[in-house]
Amino acid sequence: MQNQNLQHSFGKHVILPFVIWVVIIVVFLHIKDIPYEFSDKDYIVVRYFAKVVMTILLPLVLIHLLFKSKNDFGIYFPKYSDSFKLAILAYAIGGPAGMTFWLVESLGWKFQDWPGAILLSIVYFIVFLLIPKVTQKIPLRNHLESPNRQILLFAVFSIATVIIAYLTYEYIPIISKILYYIFIVGLGEELLFRGYIQSSFNRYFGKPFHIKGVQFGWGLILSALLFGLIHALIVMPPLWPWALFTFVFGLTLGFVREKDGSILAAVFLHAMMDMPLVFMS
Repeated sequence: MQNQNLQHSFGKHVILPFVIWVVIIVVFLHIKDIPYEFSDKDYIVVRYFAKVVMTILLPLVLIHLLFKSKNDFGIYFPKYSDSFKLAILAYAIGGPAGMTFWLVESLGWKFQDWPGAILLSIVYFIVFLLIPKVTQKIPLRNHLESPNRQILLFAVFSIATVIIAYLTYEYIPIISKILYYIFIVGLGEELLFRGYIQSSFNRYFGKPFHIKGVQFGWGLILSALLFGLIHALIVMPPLWPWALFTFVFGLTLGFVREKDGSILAAVFLHAMMDMPLVFMS
């Protein structure tokens, strides 16, 4: 009976998240193969919608259906101000590190190639090492004792972003881009990787390690690895150098999620770090 329980736990907490990860890669690789002549705007909106479904709605449904206790999935948000303060302190280190992108360009490299990706990874690994010290004085929060449904409001905002993109992208695309990086990229990738996947792995592998009092385990490392790999694998040919940098960045996001006790600070940090991309295309 104990072996059966372990096998069931391994399938539920490790194998299923990995299968979902593979399915998401397949979906995004084949969106362009839909037999319909999309305009540029339509194609962008379809990708927005697919990301909402696969990274926000799907993880929420899985957490709701498969787990009786949900407190340790980080989807119940405590005080927004505390999470935002943690994100701002982390951004005080991570934000200036973004200047490395301009350094990479000035050296004649590209951040998707190995020289640029390695330089970015070194800088952001230093960020990962510094953030625990910078945020040490912020009280550690584990799980929210009183579950709430504020995550559903964020999900509604993500769906609204798709609608706004459809209505405004041809005229003022910057509005939908800003909303996209907050409520689809920031929320979706953190809900999927730091909420569902990292928390599922934590349940199986435990959290035997700690940095500055923040407990973590193989869940943080493995979810960061999958986070990095998916950025390489959703394009053809795969961008392996980009997987290295996003893996390192995923370590930071994973630590912030464990420190906060919810995904909210990681969502804020992720959105702030991505915001320059709004103006780069």
